[in-house]
Amino acid sequence: MFAPRADERLGERAGIMSSAVCAAKTVNDADEKVLEIGDGMTLWYRTWGNPTGLPVLFVHGGPGQCVADYKNINAKFFEHDRYFVVEVDQRGTGLSQPSVRKDFRHMQRYLDISLEQMSADFESVRQCLGIDRWLIFGGSWGSTLGLDYCERYPQRCLGMILRGIFLNTVEEFGAIYARKSFDGNARRLKEFDTFFELAAKEATHRGEPELDPNDSERFIRLYDSLIVSGDRDAIWRFYVFENNLMVEDPSELLDPHKISEEEFAEAQSVSFFEARLFLKGTFEDPVDLLGRLHLLQAGSVPTWVVQGTGDEVCPEKFAQMLVAGLAAAGIPHKAHFIDAGHKATSDGMGIALKACVDEFWTNSGS
Repeated sequence: MFAPRADERLGERAGIMSSAVCAAKTVNDADEKVLEIGDGMTLWYRTWGNPTGLPVLFVHGGPGQCVADYKNINAKFFEHDRYFVVEVDQRGTGLSQPSVRKDFRHMQRYLDISLEQMSADFESVRQCLGIDRWLIFGGSWGSTLGLDYCERYPQRCLGMILRGIFLNTVEEFGAIYARKSFDGNARRLKEFDTFFELAAKEATHRGEPELDPNDSERFIRLYDSLIVSGDRDAIWRFYVFENNLMVEDPSELLDPHKISEEEFAEAQSVSFFEARLFLKGTFEDPVDLLGRLHLLQAGSVPTWVVQGTGDEVCPEKFAQMLVAGLAAAGIPHKAHFIDAGHKATSDGMGIALKACVDEFWTNSGS
């Protein structure tokens, strides 16, 4: 259990408009709003729950997904009478404009996108809503961006609940985008080779040296350039490779050779933002999330980590590294390593996440 804070900040009602009397809204009655963030860009977000409840920021994954992709899953974790939930489509995704889902040419607006920009976007939303502090709740890429936000703005965070840990490191990059990572797994090797062949052909077409299947950086840089050019095959194969790594239901497997127009808009967004942000955060402008954990001390940010031991997209090893780093930095934390995959809907994952939310509520003194 976490020891109570001396200043009892978790026990404060850190919500907005604390003097207001307003009925709590369910997720189906959420208020949708748009916030201008400059340079002709807008953020779409929605709020639901109790305006005087404990505020929560949901950080969606991908990168490149959006709130709608999660089909109101947060209603399973947060009671609308207890919490005030804020869900934001990250810049360039979903209903935030200009959206890469709508037109691949909008990718040009986000070539320099960074964790710093995206965390600053959340600060803009927080300030707009008048929220003092909030709980950060996110998984996969949401764990990356959520952790970055908390390290940059620790005094604005009541705590973190993170799932499927991704730290944007060189080692993680290679774990997914190097062929040797799948040695001994015939199915994964076949999927990788289908993914790889397009980049290998592109290297040959450009008159470049033969592409090494273990040169993950060059491999994804080739994909990055193809995706930005609007190459539909590249967009689709990139998306399918990761999708098929994390699905647990065989009916959800996608064919890398057959584009689904129903899913292509999401594929276009995810493929672009993943390639761009992973390259940016790993090689071009690295952010040492583990090395900055001590910054959480400024806000005494209690942290819960939930990790599936069968997660192939975000391997368990890196969640273990995060937990060790939290301990070394003296950050109060609790970890749940469970027999599950990557998704929040994975067996056991939802139960563990709800347990973390309930513990946060209990520790808040509510």
